[in-house]
Amino acid sequence: MIGHRIYGTVRLGIACQCVIVSLAFCLWLPLTQWHWNFWKLDLSQYGICLGILVIGIVFAYATASNKNWFAQLSFYTCHGLALRQTFFAGGLLLLLLVWERDRTVSRLFLITFVPLLYGILLITQRLLPPVLRHLSQPGLRNHRLLVAGGGRNVHRLKSWLDRKELAGYKVVGFVSHNPKKEKFCGHPVLGMMEDLERIIVERDITHVVLAEFLIFRHLLVHYAEVCERNGVRLLVICDFESTLRHPVTMFEDEGIRFIGLRDEPLEDPFGSFAKRCLDITVALPVVCLILPPTTLLVAGLQWCRSPGPIFYRQLRSGLQNIPFAILKYRTMHVANPDVTKQASKGDSRIYPGGQWLRKLSLDELPQFLNVLRGEMSVVGPRPHLMQHDDIFARVLVNYPVRRNVKPGITGLAQVRGFRGETRTNEDVVKRVESDIYYLENWSLFLDVWIILRTAWQVIFPPRTAL
Repeated sequence: MIGHRIYGTVRLGIACQCVIVSLAFCLWLPLTQWHWNFWKLDLSQYGICLGILVIGIVFAYATASNKNWFAQLSFYTCHGLALRQTFFAGGLLLLLLVWERDRTVSRLFLITFVPLLYGILLITQRLLPPVLRHLSQPGLRNHRLLVAGGGRNVHRLKSWLDRKELAGYKVVGFVSHNPKKEKFCGHPVLGMMEDLERIIVERDITHVVLAEFLIFRHLLVHYAEVCERNGVRLLVICDFESTLRHPVTMFEDEGIRFIGLRDEPLEDPFGSFAKRCLDITVALPVVCLILPPTTLLVAGLQWCRSPGPIFYRQLRSGLQNIPFAILKYRTMHVANPDVTKQASKGDSRIYPGGQWLRKLSLDELPQFLNVLRGEMSVVGPRPHLMQHDDIFARVLVNYPVRRNVKPGITGLAQVRGFRGETRTNEDVVKRVESDIYYLENWSLFLDVWIILRTAWQVIFPPRTAL
């Protein structure tokens, strides 16, 4: 298949680069020392240096966003990747020398070899692909592609097909599902779907690329049978994302393949257990050490400014929309005419001193009790009033998705600055986008990062904090 051929060429190219760099290293070393007496040099140290360079070259490729660079021979692409590989290899080598404080390795050799390394990597990326393509598969002719379809994916294919010409794939023509089509991106329309087998035989086709996933089973079966009967490879573009207008994830369970709208790492019991351990690790010290003295201080403030209950309980939407009573330090007067109204700056319902509890997020401390009870997590989407949930769900159709993860004391939306009163629909959209991103990309590292950012914002509150 195309993927095996492209990435196989890339891996072979990386291996050849490492061999060529190693040979250049061994030849450049005696030239910079002005003698060929290898035994007088500390070869073990130079061997370690060479190994580090090779690791840097491979690592730079493995972490690159574009791993298909052997199919793109533009100077700009090759220059960028050669520079990246040189930076990684040279950086790792510099770290090694600084760490070991090694003075046996020639500095002249290293300083002169780094630009040579860049030149080697740049040249090999330009020259190796066609050479490797012919050497790895001698005697094979270029593949001849026939594109079929009638959807919008056809025009999205153009740039992809242009790049594949460098890898030996040439577009011969187009089979249209629309009788009015005459050309496809400069390629002629060779016929309709019923002409498929004739075109394959006459044009010596090796690959048929179906530009859309046909919803009618018999049409898809027709393409598969014709291609199998003629020994032609059939490639079908998976366009579920454009059809469903949503990114999709694919997985297999007990031999059955499924398509889902999103990946949810917290559905993994190991991940949810690790998150629960983090919650208890953070919440237990807060409840035992910080909550008691803070409660005394808040009680004193309330006694002076607004006598009444220390804590405030309110029903919020939890995991899977199960309601629970959230705990907070009371920051408003007991006589509150409208408990569903969002707090705003200068709100007369907030007693003097209560605004500082809110601004420093100290009113949220009792929620660590909710965390220990398993109703909340330290990090997650903020729970809203159930009345507000209904309003926000009208603004954004995927708003209820955030209920699939346990609500949190803090969250990604909050550390991004989307906190406080939601004045516009855009405020709701930004919060929900952050919440869904968190749901789809959760990791223990992300939780720790959000906790640290929250601690920083407690000390230095953002402008949106009330």
